[in-house]
Amino acid sequence: HTTTTTARASSSVLTPLVSFDARPSAPDTHTMSAALSAAPSFTALARQTRALTSRRPHSANATAVPRPVVPVFRVSAAGADAATTTTATTPTRNWSKCPEPAVVAPGSELEALLHVSNLVYDTKRCVNEYGELGKQAATVSAAILLATLMSNTKDVGALEGAMVYEPCTLEECAMDEDARLECVIDKAFVNLGAMMAERVEGLVSVEVDVHAAHDPEQIVARARRMRDMFDELGVSRDKILFKIPGTWQGVQAVEALEKEGIHCHVTLVYCLEQAAAAARAGATLIQVYVGRVRTWYKSRHEQAVKNHLGDAADPGVEFVRQTCAFIKSNGLKSKVIAASVRGRSDVLALAGVDYILLNDRIIAELNDKVSSVSGASGPLEDQMASATCPDHMTEDLAWIDQGAFETALRNSAAMEYLENGITGYVSAEEQLKEFIKQKMPPPNV
Repeated sequence: HTTTTTARASSSVLTPLVSFDARPSAPDTHTMSAALSAAPSFTALARQTRALTSRRPHSANATAVPRPVVPVFRVSAAGADAATTTTATTPTRNWSKCPEPAVVAPGSELEALLHVSNLVYDTKRCVNEYGELGKQAATVSAAILLATLMSNTKDVGALEGAMVYEPCTLEECAMDEDARLECVIDKAFVNLGAMMAERVEGLVSVEVDVHAAHDPEQIVARARRMRDMFDELGVSRDKILFKIPGTWQGVQAVEALEKEGIHCHVTLVYCLEQAAAAARAGATLIQVYVGRVRTWYKSRHEQAVKNHLGDAADPGVEFVRQTCAFIKSNGLKSKVIAASVRGRSDVLALAGVDYILLNDRIIAELNDKVSSVSGASGPLEDQMASATCPDHMTEDLAWIDQGAFETALRNSAAMEYLENGITGYVSAEEQLKEFIKQKMPPPNV
């Protein structure tokens, strides 16, 4: 079908994309068995996906893979009095469970926000659809790969190609079945990441072995291996972020990888010491969680005081403000993405953060509200411009060793939520492994 969108006003573009933290619910055993039964045969798919297993360098003469043209949220660059029409043609599909493309309303809070922050459309409910149609960024994780395999779309080739990838054979893995399975998962992540890189204009975040969250050497080894796999497929290194939990060991791995030019996305960050350590390590992107931090401190005023958030009207928002202020005042390169954003008031308080992760409900609410900014198409006030980090905290953060880091975790929301997050990621990866084991061909195939 063809979708035509007409919009007015400024130069910003908001496009639907895969969430940086999309985690679809795990399938039940019955559903998984049904999907396995319905999945195309290994032999047929292996023949179709040999291209994903080859060690071919990127060729300037190679035939370009056409990118899908997609429905977009767009505001015209021609000004408030001009109109522009964007036509997007996509294959017919069932959009009943996904938000419809929308127009950014001239003079709305959404339009004003686009002048000061990049908006990341959180599409947890539509991982597969927006995995194909997203235009700005994407994430590859165990949960998303499993959802892709369960959906039985053409992207199942990411796994089928990985299972016939020569370096992942038992012989190449020293006859170690566990090593073979890890290799297949890494290659499947890379194959799916390469597909996403062809479909989105922005970055693709790829999860690194979550079992290694406390093992810096293993994190570095797995990220390097996947980097080399992306190189084989001709994917630009500047297109990929490796997503690593914000443990002390994870931060050490990030520092080593960033020095090699391997860009990292540090996730599960819930306290200023975590954020500061990740920024000093050179992390390209740091993901912080507004609503979860607020909820944790709501009944823990003593901890809020200890962490210099006790006088804040909103500890979650203040945590983000202090993070942005610390990065800016120290001249560090890291960008911040605010997740766990729960309502319009959160968004307005976060205006000016590099990236804000929003769901369709909040986007619609912002789009319906007329901005209080004087003048048509004016930006919202950059709330991060006035953000500060307490002087004594700046001194404390000048040097963070492992002991201070882990004490900060225990005295904040970080310990609980970080470990819960890692546990969730590990659970998803274990389910993915069980799925793959049932599909894995015998060693002699």
